[in-house]
Amino acid sequence: MPEGRLITFEGVEGAGKSTQVRLLAAALRRHGREVVETREPGGTPLGEELRAIVKHHPGDLAPAAELLIFAACRAQLVEHLIRPALERDAIVLCDRFADSTTVYQGLARGLDLAFIQLLHEFTLGNDCVPALTLLLDLPAEGGLARAAARGGVAADRFEAEGAAFHTAIRDGFLTLAKAEPNRFRVIPADLPPEEVHRRILPEVFHALG
Repeated sequence: MPEGRLITFEGVEGAGKSTQVRLLAAALRRHGREVVETREPGGTPLGEELRAIVKHHPGDLAPAAELLIFAACRAQLVEHLIRPALERDAIVLCDRFADSTTVYQGLARGLDLAFIQLLHEFTLGNDCVPALTLLLDLPAEGGLARAAARGGVAADRFEAEGAAFHTAIRDGFLTLAKAEPNRFRVIPADLPPEEVHRRILPEVFHALG
């Protein structure tokens, strides 16, 4: 049986997802596993170009256009990186994935959730669904403070949204986690990075069997 697994990281802005992806990748490599690190939007040359548009477009971007840009990024990432990696039994760690679209464009922007689910089915197929989703949870204001403290990095379109939007994001992720307890693990993210990593490890090794 193939041993490839897709593990995704979700959470509010500034939750520490990128840091935890790096720490987990290093731990898994020490155990002899091939690990592929990626992110959404991005992860491919096309995805990185679209990332710059969707995060830093200077004008208004219609919510429907935003949704379809994310879907295009994901389709490219799945086809050219995630699926080939899983087929060779690698572990793929992705900083954000389809759940972010459900929460940001669906629950927070108010776009049709049934249509978003159809987009997920179209772009992911049956073989690129996360085996485990680690939700790094902390209050939205704490995450925004962390994001603002990142030196030399200007706020993107999402970080610049109001407090109500970011609270809706956190609530949306917690709603998804409650609905899919077998896939989601909620990890408190208002802890030192090393402690967050320590709590993540047993969840990951359990999922890997």
